[in-house]
Amino acid sequence: MNTSSNSLPADGAHRVVIVGAGFAGIGLGVLLKQAGVNDFVILERADDIGGVWRDNHYPGSACDIPAVLYSYSFEVEYPWSSGYPKQRELLDYIRHVVAKYGIGPHLRFGQQVTEAVFDDNRQRWVVSSQQGQAWEGECFVPAVGIFNDPVIPRLAGQADFRGEAFHSAQWRDGTDATGMRVAVIGTGASAVQIVPEMARIAAQVSLYQRTPPFVVPKSVIAPGQPLSERERIFSEFEAVAGRRKDFAATQAAQDAFMQYLAQQVPDPALRAKLTPGFTLGCKRSLFSNEWYRVLQQPNVEVITEEIETLTKTGICTRNGRVTEVDLVVYATGFNPSNYLPGITVRGRAGALLAEAWRDGPEAYLGITVHGFPNMFILFGPNTNVPGSVLFMLECQAQYVMDALRRLVSSGARTMEVRYDTMRRFCDGLQQDLRATTQSATHCTSYYMNAAGKVVTNFPGTQTQYRQMTRAVAPDDYLLR
Repeated sequence: MNTSSNSLPADGAHRVVIVGAGFAGIGLGVLLKQAGVNDFVILERADDIGGVWRDNHYPGSACDIPAVLYSYSFEVEYPWSSGYPKQRELLDYIRHVVAKYGIGPHLRFGQQVTEAVFDDNRQRWVVSSQQGQAWEGECFVPAVGIFNDPVIPRLAGQADFRGEAFHSAQWRDGTDATGMRVAVIGTGASAVQIVPEMARIAAQVSLYQRTPPFVVPKSVIAPGQPLSERERIFSEFEAVAGRRKDFAATQAAQDAFMQYLAQQVPDPALRAKLTPGFTLGCKRSLFSNEWYRVLQQPNVEVITEEIETLTKTGICTRNGRVTEVDLVVYATGFNPSNYLPGITVRGRAGALLAEAWRDGPEAYLGITVHGFPNMFILFGPNTNVPGSVLFMLECQAQYVMDALRRLVSSGARTMEVRYDTMRRFCDGLQQDLRATTQSATHCTSYYMNAAGKVVTNFPGTQTQYRQMTRAVAPDDYLLR
């Protein structure tokens, strides 16, 4: 599909405009290059590539999916130093891919995209940045991910606190917690990695917990595993995804977890604090071989009382208890249901994407939206699953490549998913989700928007998604 010259594109008009230089945007860039398409640009708000693996450089930051699976299928022979690579090594891996496949010249850093508008007259997208620059593209590909909008809870007294305080995704370089009194607010994936690191060096770690998670041990995986291990580990995650529709299997797994928790935490009072009160699979299960041991160290305390206010020197809970702290880490996650934050997107006839998504983000296969021709979302609504997100991203990128090929072969300038096709898919998807543990009674999670609609997760397995996205079905689209 060589539809352009081999020369690199100049800024201005492009075949494809991609927003985001994380795993999604870089992966699509490689596929474009391999297909002979050089006329594309990748816009990045920061001054470096990497997305979440650039931003989340807190102590202990690492991938909890094995490296043999958390890697591109076209670049699996990489000399990982461990089975679960740390943040720095993941960032090095992305840089390696950029260098090897010649993506560097297509990158534009320091460009905070604020608007993308489809021009009906010229049948092109115009993508504008806060810095005053604009790019035109036949196709617009937002690849910004879902973990890019940090959530910091609004607490009384935050402005009065005299110590250091920041979100885990905004870790301040040079911060040394040695000998400090550290408060970690939240018990999500970042907290599970941060707390053990803080416990090694801090005088005291106070963990403020609202909801105890299911934390299961990591499998022992050495680096340099053969590719056969990729299939085995893939199958294990597929079984987890399949279990979400099997409540009997879920209950058996939950019973096994309770036995594991009893072995790990003998103290009944602490174990009660750490016992999840929701169905396994309702929220994201976490992985750590240290979590329960660390929470029993003498310099670590789990506090479950609700925070009332921050004082000048500490944190006061609703029961009046004040804990003096020097550093507050908000390990409070992100707002993944807020897709494309900060970007105003207007499609055909000025249609506003935010209005189309007023009841919650949705897209056909998580990729295309009616009324927004030639827009292809990577890591879009309902495409998150247990396992490696890179697999899902590659499925989506391959689908985009097939769409581009069909545009060329048909002679059409635009393709737009039919309304009935998208509606049938999205309604069916929500019906499927209601039959899974992700929609269990009394369950709330980051999978959902404020109205309780699951907008981030796919109800099936990665294999099922791969089958659904293997090729574009021409009847699903209007070609003009």
